[in-house]
Amino acid sequence: MSFPPVHEKIMLRDIDAQAVKKLADELNIPLAAATVLVGRKLMTFDECKSFFRSNIDDFHDPFLFGDMNCATARIKSAIENGEKIVIYGDYDVDGVTSTVILLKVLKRLGGNCDYYLPNRLTEGYGISEASIRHIAENGAALVITVDCGITSCEEAKLAASLGVNMIITDHHEPKETLPDAIAIINPKLHNCAYPDKSLAGVGIALKLCQAITTVMGKNSDVWIDMLELAALGTAADIVPMTGENRIIAALGFAQMQNTLNVGLRALIEVQGLTGKALSTGQVVFQIAPCINAVGRLGDPRRGVELLLTDDPALAAVYAKELREANLERRALDSLAADEAFKWVEENCSPENDFGLVAASPDWHVGVIGIVASKVVERFNRPSILISICDDGISKGSGRSIPGFHLLEALNECAPLLEAHGGHAAAAGLSLVSGNIDAFREKFNAVVKSHLSIDDLVPQITADVEVEIDELTPKLLRIIKQMEPFGPGNMRPVLLCRGLSHKYQPKIVGQKHLKMTLTSKSKGVMMDAIAFGMGERLSEISKAKALDVAFALEDNEWNGKVTLQMNVKGISVHP
Repeated sequence: MSFPPVHEKIMLRDIDAQAVKKLADELNIPLAAATVLVGRKLMTFDECKSFFRSNIDDFHDPFLFGDMNCATARIKSAIENGEKIVIYGDYDVDGVTSTVILLKVLKRLGGNCDYYLPNRLTEGYGISEASIRHIAENGAALVITVDCGITSCEEAKLAASLGVNMIITDHHEPKETLPDAIAIINPKLHNCAYPDKSLAGVGIALKLCQAITTVMGKNSDVWIDMLELAALGTAADIVPMTGENRIIAALGFAQMQNTLNVGLRALIEVQGLTGKALSTGQVVFQIAPCINAVGRLGDPRRGVELLLTDDPALAAVYAKELREANLERRALDSLAADEAFKWVEENCSPENDFGLVAASPDWHVGVIGIVASKVVERFNRPSILISICDDGISKGSGRSIPGFHLLEALNECAPLLEAHGGHAAAAGLSLVSGNIDAFREKFNAVVKSHLSIDDLVPQITADVEVEIDELTPKLLRIIKQMEPFGPGNMRPVLLCRGLSHKYQPKIVGQKHLKMTLTSKSKGVMMDAIAFGMGERLSEISKAKALDVAFALEDNEWNGKVTLQMNVKGISVHP
């Protein structure tokens, strides 16, 4: 039986009406805007002021990290004694930007620095013994990891035996046994007093730069221009857009718009974003994928070199290469996604298959994570895609749905796996190719033991219910001031009930639904676009009334700007 189209269940967030009224009066803003703010636990004028006006002065003291004094003392010694320092990064955007930031800042402080990034296809994620031996043979005295290393116990032991000190900075979950390193900077350590636990790897690298600059007796000019790269890595890693992450992103995006980084400027230009105010969406979907693409398809060093170069001609060449790599990656994504969709439709049933595992020798290992996200989006079930490899050890990447912890599920499947790791929303694994069928059966059983069929219905939670005549330019201006958006501070979702069609809905593009909606009682109409909902044209056209969950946005057409609903979910009245 084929999977039916996914129909979202629209929920409304429960909010304290008295708190909303008090905040609306205090800020002189519409009740709808106050409702959104209260829903994000912003209850007072001062809390809202801090939220709307990101300030570097609100950064936490980096020395709240338990090992920060030890780490900065060792780095200071290495700089002063001319010892070779190697920054060991990861091949994604978080790792690349972390590497560039730390490399640039340490060089400004006089450090003798180099960097090392593993090749995704030949070395895999994290630190390897071969890479440590290579680094030691090339004369390094100190290795500083960024965005990796928290589980690298054997590699840290090897480094020590070769006379190489190691400082680990990472934001991934630690295990019970920690690497024996000079220092470990990770807010998720159980005894770490650092208050912000959700920093990306690049945020931790930035805090290390802030600390070492202080120790070396320099001011913030040494690292402050790195905010834009920290914002890029933070947004790309999809960490909560709250606390310090929000400050980094807000200030970094503003800096990025007029960046002095030659490589970043070239990448912004080839993506057609020059002069535009940058948002989380543009960074995540247009800039970051170009850097990610070279890491996914092979050598990630081109992304580092782009962000390090001061040569505009070279930057233009690198930026074009990254853009072309992203186009190649998108083509691979599209082909693999179509094949995965078809396999699920032909081999799985909505009643029996709660967790989806699809495998193919034709899927590039560098794109299966992205395609797994598309499978989740299509079928709303925890999904794992596996690239079947010639050497008998296949590699998989998975994505989850809200409320289901993917890493814990893989822990239950561990006897069938060679290795696995990740977190609640995303994880990676490797397994013997002959175990794929058994793993598929076990993973599905694990998912079914934790979820009911109702849990597989996607839910959209609206922040506030409004009447259509409350949708004003003033409300949109307030919403825009809540940027940058991301997990923990998603773009507000509004709900209008009982709307009807002013004109007949139509399909635009390949599968998008274009509507003009109205409320008979209010006499107001507004355009709406429902991306990917074209298959519901017949059902929605026949509806007597619609409840619509949407994000309010500008729509510019032929030089004219109007308000538009970007539809997230539709509930049809029979």
